Amino acid sequence: MTSSATSRSRTVAAVATFLALLAGLPSAAAQAPAPAPAVATAPAAAAPAKQALDRHGMPEKLSGDRIKELWFDGQPFTATGPDGTAYRMVFTADGKAARTPAAAKKPKPTVGFWRVIAEGYCSRWAGSNREKCFNVRPSEDGRETIVRFGQQIAAKWQRP
Repeated sequence: MTSSATSRSRTVAAVATFLALLAGLPSAAAQAPAPAPAVATAPAAAAPAKQALDRHGMPEKLSGDRIKELWFDGQPFTATGPDGTAYRMVFTADGKAARTPAAAKKPKPTVGFWRVIAEGYCSRWAGSNREKCFNVRPSEDGRETIVRFGQQIAAKWQRP
């Protein structure tokens, strides 16, 4: 038995004796069986994490840092608007963004900039001086990500 295991056994016995004295029972050390030798076991399989919900019963918003980690990594993804219009989006780590219509015969990308905020991200696209900020949540089934402008769905994101 290692010194830390011996120390643990002594501590357990002392605590058991103390608790027995508090309860008015005979010493637990005399009754307690010897501790079983430590056996290495495989870790139990982790249960799938249940998605956290906000006060409205919707999946929690992703933090700006989490959005950056999951989506703004320079890898393309598809953003589909409520009207069905799809864009190929790329957000790079340096704050640049590009969107290209997926259905265009000669697609011309629009470039822009993005930044994260505490509960989402903001973007500004060429041709517009107005910045819009969005919150981002996983869908209830977890297969896509929902982007909202206020309470309106602005897009659904999916990796190809």
